[in-house]
Amino acid sequence: MGETRAATYPSEYVEEKTEPFSQSEIDARLNSVRVEEEYNAAVASSVLLDTLVVPPDKDIRILVRPLTRSRSVSPGSQDNCEWLALHAEVAEDGQPQHKVLAVTQTSRDIKFSVRIPTDRAGDSTPRPPLWCELYYDPASDNQILQPVASPGLECTVNPGSPNTLIPGTWRISVEGVEVLDFRILEKRPVTYRVVSGRSTSDTSSPTDWTVNSSGKRSFVADQDEAAGADKKQRVTDQPRRKDDGVIMFLRPRSDPLVFPLPTAAKGQEVVQSTGHPLLDVQENETVVIPDGCEMEMYKITKRKPIASTSLSTVFTADHSHVTDGTIVVKVLKTRPPANSNSTALAKPQEAERNVIRQADIWLREFQQHSRLEHDQIARLYGGDARYLSLYMEHVASRDLTAWVDKSTEHFLGDRNDAVRILYDMAGALHYIHGRNLVHNDIKPANILYSRERGAVLCDMGMSTPAHNPANNGGTPYYVPPEFIGLKSRGAPGDVYAMGVTMLFVLRKIGFPDARGRKNHPRRLYWQIAELNRPPTHNRGAPQGGPSAIAHMQQWLAEVNEARSKLNRLDKLERVVYEMLSPQPNNRITMRQVMKIFAACGPEL
Repeated sequence: MGETRAATYPSEYVEEKTEPFSQSEIDARLNSVRVEEEYNAAVASSVLLDTLVVPPDKDIRILVRPLTRSRSVSPGSQDNCEWLALHAEVAEDGQPQHKVLAVTQTSRDIKFSVRIPTDRAGDSTPRPPLWCELYYDPASDNQILQPVASPGLECTVNPGSPNTLIPGTWRISVEGVEVLDFRILEKRPVTYRVVSGRSTSDTSSPTDWTVNSSGKRSFVADQDEAAGADKKQRVTDQPRRKDDGVIMFLRPRSDPLVFPLPTAAKGQEVVQSTGHPLLDVQENETVVIPDGCEMEMYKITKRKPIASTSLSTVFTADHSHVTDGTIVVKVLKTRPPANSNSTALAKPQEAERNVIRQADIWLREFQQHSRLEHDQIARLYGGDARYLSLYMEHVASRDLTAWVDKSTEHFLGDRNDAVRILYDMAGALHYIHGRNLVHNDIKPANILYSRERGAVLCDMGMSTPAHNPANNGGTPYYVPPEFIGLKSRGAPGDVYAMGVTMLFVLRKIGFPDARGRKNHPRRLYWQIAELNRPPTHNRGAPQGGPSAIAHMQQWLAEVNEARSKLNRLDKLERVVYEMLSPQPNNRITMRQVMKIFAACGPEL
């Protein structure tokens, strides 16, 4: 059946930001929904998954066939998988069909989980259970295999070491026992449409583009236009060999997959693509997103960019299913820019880890934001896990960073603006905290403001349940003092961050984030993740310079000095004073702030 290959799992490398699975999370995953089917060893071993004919009307991403008697898979829901009886490509009359589990990807699926319990049949030593997860890569046809350690199992596979798997059939063996076959299928192509007008229904002559499985954009063009097109072929990488690997991958006998570019008769390559349609789409260009499991086809027409970082891009757009007008599209990135010299992905398997990390962040933001419906919180219309995209309300306001006087770094608004911002944000945070959620990233950049609409909270990317607050992430200047040593944040941390923001809005301090600029005369910057690491591992400052803790303590001293100068006879400044209490138990809550507004009126 071909040569045996194994993924390399370096035990010495541990991702710093990866937290171990808690016992409660392990129990929840093991008790999640399971889809089971009767086992037939003879049928399972008689034909390769590569030879099975997949129905063209089904958007199937994975075919799964367990090879053990004791089998179950736990996808999280049964909406995205079904048992199908498929024929081989060349089958004689009367040849039996082969039952496999066909998996599609819904708008909320970032991964597919496989859980096969211990096989205790016979007198042989029981085989350890298998628990692994296949993450969908939004920028390619590949999938990321993430092994997960099982409770009480001494497993030599590093649970933090994922591997990229290309389309084709793979086999997993555990301690020499063949456990599972699965086949990765390519995604359906995406079409781009460029129109001269603003509406996606414009009747002018459009130009259609498609993205083939190599991630190249192409269209039918004149020979002169395409004469300089690069016609290179992409050969996918194969996993590295490891002779003593616990999890083995068996590739079919065929050569490495090669995806040819379109021929001259069918089209020519004109644009280098990342393979991600919502990152490749240009202004006034429409992306036709194909339908899938429980999803209808829809169109996104890009309008104007809003922001772009190494982690995400945000732009305004029209959505064919949203009739309220312009929306905001946020797309999480899993690849560094093509022209980037960044060493962020220099660590072993960092590219795979980044896909998993970004997918988990997307799912958390989607799940938390979906629960919220408040006038001062940007509305979430929906999202698509296939592209790690979120579709949100477009608020015709600038964030508070646009209200910074560049010469003085102070807020450009007045007291009335400050009262309105505090009132609206207190209401939004009181609502969030009342649903046992924490925002974890309150700062001027995440508060949209206009005098007509008021203040609107956005970006729920770091939000977490109150019982499981974020450990790292965010912006250093808004992290509460209790984070040092205790790693504590929670709802009181949101209050403190809003207090620091209000010091800026009240013109008591300059724009905090400006202190992080390299050319700032009073530069002060540190990394949140470095605050609770041993000094020997501290990388929050240049060699020989102050530690991250020293930097944060200096900043806290400046905040406390500004706090001490607040006029406690002024009701507004008194509230901000109590929001910045160094002790979280003494800090005012947003419920109490709203009671003060109710008693005093909106003018405070």
